[in-house]
Amino acid sequence: MKIKPFILLLLLTTFNTFLFAQNKKEVKKFKIKSISMETIEWADGKEKIHKTSYQKYDNSGNITEETDYNKDGTFKKKESHTYNKNNDVTEEVIFDEKGAIIKKTLSEYNSNKDKTLEIVYDNKVKMLEKTQFGYNAKGEKIFELTTDDKGAIIKKSIYTYDKNSLKIEKKTSDDKGNVISTKKYTYEY
Repeated sequence: MKIKPFILLLLLTTFNTFLFAQNKKEVKKFKIKSISMETIEWADGKEKIHKTSYQKYDNSGNITEETDYNKDGTFKKKESHTYNKNNDVTEEVIFDEKGAIIKKTLSEYNSNKDKTLEIVYDNKVKMLEKTQFGYNAKGEKIFELTTDDKGAIIKKSIYTYDKNSLKIEKKTSDDKGNVISTKKYTYEY
């Protein structure tokens, strides 16, 4: 009796590894349309099965729909994604358990596939914030500027790079220009 759960657990672990080992290339190659995952747990000698997640894909291997469930199998969140011809996410929508929109994010890109604009809306399609992204001639992101619906600055991030075009620092300031965080990047060769 004890060997049966062990074998099932081994099979599930192997199967789950196969599912999550699928990258975009494999999803496209095998024409995978969706992946559903459930977890089987044993407590006090009883088997308990619950949904964990569901992912739906387009023909390019992009995730178009993603639903996550809590440990007890109840709904946690649902997202949908829309892509442009370059496979960049142009729209991301987060839904509640009834399918009503909680938040919508729209993104725009330049000809180099760099994100230039991201606008976040609430469930009433009221703009919450807008983030603009700036790049230098080398294509390195040099700033992010986030403003509210009235255009007032919420935060600003400045990026610096070394002579090899490797990012070495991201400094973020609040609406008053006070530095609220600094991330430093160190590379080992």
